[in-house]
Amino acid sequence: MTRIIHGGAFHRLTLQPMMAALENLDGILRKAEVGKSDAALLEARLYPDMFSLIQQLQYALFIPVDFARHFTDTPPPKVGHEEASFAEVHDGIGQALAYLHAVSPERMDARAGLIVPSFFDASLGLTAEDYASQVIMPDFYFHLTVAYAILRHKGVPLGKKDFLGKLRAVRLD
Repeated sequence: MTRIIHGGAFHRLTLQPMMAALENLDGILRKAEVGKSDAALLEARLYPDMFSLIQQLQYALFIPVDFARHFTDTPPPKVGHEEASFAEVHDGIGQALAYLHAVSPERMDARAGLIVPSFFDASLGLTAEDYASQVIMPDFYFHLTVAYAILRHKGVPLGKKDFLGKLRAVRLD
């Protein structure tokens, strides 16, 4: 049985980490652009049958926006479809972040039990909460991780701190 979460937790456990990850991705791409050819990086892939970097980035933009559209009446920006340069990806990140920031945590909680069709098979639906935990979050982080791995493989000087970004930690001493 699905447990519906409340108190803004659904937003905190889905959109907030995706927004932070997109902000981190923006910084990662800025590092990648230093002294590198856009074309060479954007077409790079880890293995011939895997998506290229630009395709990984497009999915990283599309997934959170497509998920968030179920919790707002505002049409989503068209991101994750036709980006072909770092500049276009940066613009897409900005559009995605603006859209995600506008989603109400209370509305997300209210709709956590909504049956959402899967983006990869519209004949399949899950509760929004199950869809987030079983599909959206793993798929989002998969594409981010592969994009990060491609950039590392191509010599971009990145570390775990770039991927995780600034933590909202408190001192324990």
